[in-house]
Amino acid sequence: ELNIVYCTVDGKELKLNAFLPKDAKKPAPVMVDIHGGWWSGGSPATQLERVGGWQTFTAKGIALFAIQYRLGKEGGFPENIRDCRNAIRFIRKNAQRFNIDPERIGCMGGSAGSHLSMMCAVVPEDFEDGGPTPGLEGISAKVCNAYSFVGPTDFVAQWEEAPSDDLGDGKFRPADGKIPHDARPRHRILFKGITPDTDEHKALYRKMSPIGHVRKDVAPLLIIDGEKDAVVPHLHGKTLHEKLQAVGADSTYYMMPNGGHQYPGQRDFQPILEAFLKRTLKLE
Repeated sequence: ELNIVYCTVDGKELKLNAFLPKDAKKPAPVMVDIHGGWWSGGSPATQLERVGGWQTFTAKGIALFAIQYRLGKEGGFPENIRDCRNAIRFIRKNAQRFNIDPERIGCMGGSAGSHLSMMCAVVPEDFEDGGPTPGLEGISAKVCNAYSFVGPTDFVAQWEEAPSDDLGDGKFRPADGKIPHDARPRHRILFKGITPDTDEHKALYRKMSPIGHVRKDVAPLLIIDGEKDAVVPHLHGKTLHEKLQAVGADSTYYMMPNGGHQYPGQRDFQPILEAFLKRTLKLE
């Protein structure tokens, strides 16, 4: 089922695509796929084969939902976080329609989608993102896991690691896809001109980052870094994983040896993913 409207916000219809198990005899578990693209590009998968690792999920009878969220100037933070959480609310509300289990909804994504999936897993129910849109009030945005690869976990760190975009005289260059880890021009847009130049602004950046929500009762996370990732360098995921472990949270970590900014397709990772899905989605 394609182009299902899950909410309307600021006059814009947001849609998702559903890939459901055929002839399922009982409600299926769910993974919600959140696409990447620097929060400014990309689009939800319109074909099952465009979902990374789709064979792993379909083989286990897992329903997949690929979701749209607002991009660039139209989105930003926390708007795009809100969109993802409202998509989860819509899927849960329509559990009977889709023949899915509302208690077994997880999420996943790479790059920007990694960040957004982690945020769905770690923020509290009352996170200040604008809340449910009409018709989704009172429905939980809770997920039972997040499978997140090669995403930033700390926007302050990402800003400080990124190259300068300052041209002088109060002017700044646009983002350049040829420059590795060119985060600053994008964050100026996504944070509506706010930069982490004061303690207050740094607090906002961290509030919109998984690193700002470390506590014991977050949903289980599977976090993956690329050892040689030029887009999100310095093993952001490892830092978050260690902080989560320190407070007793459920966090699993994998670093792709020599891996870049890519899907974790290594053979030794597959058993880790399958074990994580089996445990957190309560697969038989």
